[in-house]
Amino acid sequence: MVRGFCAALLLAVSSAPVAGLTVYRLGGEGLPLPPEVASGEANFVQFSWAELDSDLQGVSESLAIAPDGIAPLFFAADFNIAPTVTDRGGYLQTQGFQAWIETDDTSLINDGDPETAYYEEKGSNRVNVGDDLRFGKTLLFDLGGLFAVDRIRFSTRAGSEDNYIELFHVWTNTLTIEEAGISSVDLCTAGRTDNCLNFINRAHRDIYNRKDMYFDALLEVEENTRSTVEVELTGEYIRRVVLFVPSQPTRDWEIAEFEIFAPGYVPNASYLSNILDLGTEVSLGELRWSGRKDAGAAVNIRSQSGSDTDPNIYWRRTFRGDEQVNYDLKGKPLTLRTYGRLEISERGKITRDADNWDFWSTTYDFSDSTKTRWSATKPRRYVQVELDFQSNIAAGSRMNYVEFTASPPAVTALVGEIDPWQVETARVTQFTYAIRPTIGLEDRGFDHVEISAKGGRLVSIDDVRIGGQQVAFERVAQGAERLVVGVPRLDVDRTEEVVEVDFSGEIFRYGATFAGRVFDSQTPQEIWQPVQPGDATALRDGNTLSVQALALGPRVLGALDLAGGIFTPNGDGVNDGLDIAYNLLKLVAPTPVVVQVRDVAGGLVREVYNGLDAAGRHRRQWDGLDGRGQRVAPGVYICRVEVATEEGRRQRAGVVAVAY
Repeated sequence: MVRGFCAALLLAVSSAPVAGLTVYRLGGEGLPLPPEVASGEANFVQFSWAELDSDLQGVSESLAIAPDGIAPLFFAADFNIAPTVTDRGGYLQTQGFQAWIETDDTSLINDGDPETAYYEEKGSNRVNVGDDLRFGKTLLFDLGGLFAVDRIRFSTRAGSEDNYIELFHVWTNTLTIEEAGISSVDLCTAGRTDNCLNFINRAHRDIYNRKDMYFDALLEVEENTRSTVEVELTGEYIRRVVLFVPSQPTRDWEIAEFEIFAPGYVPNASYLSNILDLGTEVSLGELRWSGRKDAGAAVNIRSQSGSDTDPNIYWRRTFRGDEQVNYDLKGKPLTLRTYGRLEISERGKITRDADNWDFWSTTYDFSDSTKTRWSATKPRRYVQVELDFQSNIAAGSRMNYVEFTASPPAVTALVGEIDPWQVETARVTQFTYAIRPTIGLEDRGFDHVEISAKGGRLVSIDDVRIGGQQVAFERVAQGAERLVVGVPRLDVDRTEEVVEVDFSGEIFRYGATFAGRVFDSQTPQEIWQPVQPGDATALRDGNTLSVQALALGPRVLGALDLAGGIFTPNGDGVNDGLDIAYNLLKLVAPTPVVVQVRDVAGGLVREVYNGLDAAGRHRRQWDGLDGRGQRVAPGVYICRVEVATEEGRRQRAGVVAVAY
């Protein structure tokens, strides 16, 4: 039913080409439509939180899922979680002859019916193990996740109170040995486990040997007389709990219900959406969400996108040495499903399909759900979203929906390169940004180019050429980190004509990236298409959008710019502040920086800034006041910038004149 719904939904998306701006929403069913959709400016496609399909790589863990939101599981103090363990992939098992098994009779202890019970006659389960003649029954609960268990309770049926358990143990576990990253060799010298782990009995050792789990012995009771037993735990997060009942030589015993209480939020929960098919390749725009987060909780959001149905490549061992191949015995490429059908010994590595998928994005800031750009290097057809919830007992979170915008790409393909691709740091250089578009008959084309700098600075736009011919252009936006230039429209008649933008800029550290996008001013609501690095023109040899440093040299502190060095802080709104700009080079982490103004005798007048700065260009402003908030006297002052590095302190200084 779920799979059928997903298939129908994907078919509905795939069967109709995306026209104009579209908003895709995951979850939030029944909530108000996005504003672009409500105003008729965008199409709308709804996906459901609940329609997870493992064949589409969708999966969730420890989440409460409703149409209008998902949240980490939260349990009230009186809620018994034992009947729900199988819902989360947990289990109730007991020891069989050769393995741990699930049985119908033991399942009666967590069926929610106090009239049914697991029953043992006196003296059953006797096993002669050395001096221990009382083996007994082991009931192992895997809760399906970590829970802050603060108590357990077990009881007999009404009317059968005499069948109480006289002797019992309670053991707990959080991680398997493998999950804990340790081995028996780490725990015991040369892997000997006879005595060093203080096994209580054969059952305790058997869990370790067969399940690869070491259980902490929480409690041992030898003279219980109560038909209802309540055991307090520490409230620390655990995943597994064992009730071990030694063979009771003198009495019958039973358990009608075994209850586990874990009030509060689970510590970790996650949601991995299906790989969503958008029907055709689109330019991905804003990613945004609606939800809440308590102080002390965290929600980590990531995304990925690609051009085929799976971000992974699956490999099969052929048993010819170390050989692995990515196809089955019939020569067909392995898929997630066919890989899962292989024998465990046949399953090889799983690698990333980097040719067709971008890597997972960095974690998006939960508080910044507007103007968050989807991390995609090119138009893509398939997308996937991951949410990771971290909570404590009292602090949790909720996600109502995640949505993103998309629109058809402006052109069929768009490659670009920057030249030169190697320059000296902190030296203004003229670059040429070359873009070659492939424009089809159905493509709308573009008339604007954006270039943004990361790790460098943009100084000026100098010239634009199309097809080698100089053209008129419009400076739409120009700043240190971003420039936008309007150019004559490029449509199908100008396909493959190279657009060249000459600009001046500089880089600050080991290298800088100059990302590019194009857009059509006639459809401003649609998504700007990113430029792909590649061979845009044979006349240039960069084939990249990144610029490397030729030589780093010894400098950490670059040029100090005092904007002319004269200002008049008289409060008339004209030239009232002094801009202090400086470049930091080579830094790979934020470094202490101090900006000071001193008088000509060296005395401190004002500490303008004291903080941590990363590599790049920085601006501070002095308002002409001293450290007491008084306006300084007219005259000459010294502005000094000092950087603390591992090699010592570096500084630059310049002269400032104050006039009234």
